[in-house]
Amino acid sequence: MPLERLHQPPEIGAPGIRRGRRQRRDLALAGLFVVAMAGVVLGVVLLNLPALFGGYPLRAYFPDAAGLDRGLDVVQEGFVIGHVGAVEPVFAGDADRAECPETGALRSAELPCFRATLRIQRDWPVPEGSEAQLAPAGFLGGNQIRIQPGPADERLAADAVIPTLPRQPDLPSQAALALTRLQAAIDDTIRPALQDLQARIQGLIGALGTGEDGEEGAGAVAGEGLAEVFQNLRQLSADIEQTVDPERIGAILASVDALTANLATASSGLESRSDDVGAAVQEYTALGTDLRRVVNQAEPAVTDSLDDVQYLLQEISAALAPILANIETASRNLSALTGDLREDPKSLLFQRPQQEPTPWLDR
Repeated sequence: MPLERLHQPPEIGAPGIRRGRRQRRDLALAGLFVVAMAGVVLGVVLLNLPALFGGYPLRAYFPDAAGLDRGLDVVQEGFVIGHVGAVEPVFAGDADRAECPETGALRSAELPCFRATLRIQRDWPVPEGSEAQLAPAGFLGGNQIRIQPGPADERLAADAVIPTLPRQPDLPSQAALALTRLQAAIDDTIRPALQDLQARIQGLIGALGTGEDGEEGAGAVAGEGLAEVFQNLRQLSADIEQTVDPERIGAILASVDALTANLATASSGLESRSDDVGAAVQEYTALGTDLRRVVNQAEPAVTDSLDDVQYLLQEISAALAPILANIETASRNLSALTGDLREDPKSLLFQRPQQEPTPWLDR
């Protein structure tokens, strides 16, 4: 009833009850939409609540924080069993400073190591003797912490310390470093040897062309040049054998094969997720369109309601002005009458002279 009186026009031509009902409907739809979105958010939070706050913590200590960040997945045997809850430095004066791993490198004792709190899923077994290692998650997957499970039957207790292994090298970076070293070896050894060989062959050709005085002199010079050339070739082959390591080349090829497999896995994953991403983008676009339409529909109605309220307040103010003036006049008259009675009480029994009415009553 108060809303109907609010939207009811104070005079002919103002917005009526029908517009008020339409505005109430729009406001109700907007409220239902907000409640639905709040329910969706609450449902997502409740679904992710066990993963965010459940489980038990483990502590892993790393010499540096390169590639270590909050939110990284904790993987055991290819399955995500938790995430990194926090990464904090451990300084020399901290109680758990003794848990920091030894790196074997010259390092200041004042530099901190880093404590990673691993939040493991509830009831997931991590056997004693397990080890944690920071490793790449793929070509485009960032990093992850892999747990190498131990053979024991007992589990690690909550807040226990899990030993760490040195960080696993990144295959693409290792392949790029090996190719860089191979290119440097070619530039430093093979290319100068080939240039020297070319210069000696050109000198041999020149010596054969100038031997006109005797065939023996030309043959001797040619034999010496060929012997030197063969010696250089032997030296070049030995340098190539020392420079090009078959095991290193095999490691490079294995890295390239692993990189190719990771690229294939990543590309298949991107293809499978592209449809989901496109659908999500379309849904968010439709949601934005609906929100924009609701706002555009509600804005004129709210503006009209504000105009009506302002007009109604102005009318009420205009109507209250003469009432307040009459009340003020009556209070003055009562005050004067009280004063007269206080000075001459018998004047109430006799007729008093008629006074002119106040001009405020003429309105």
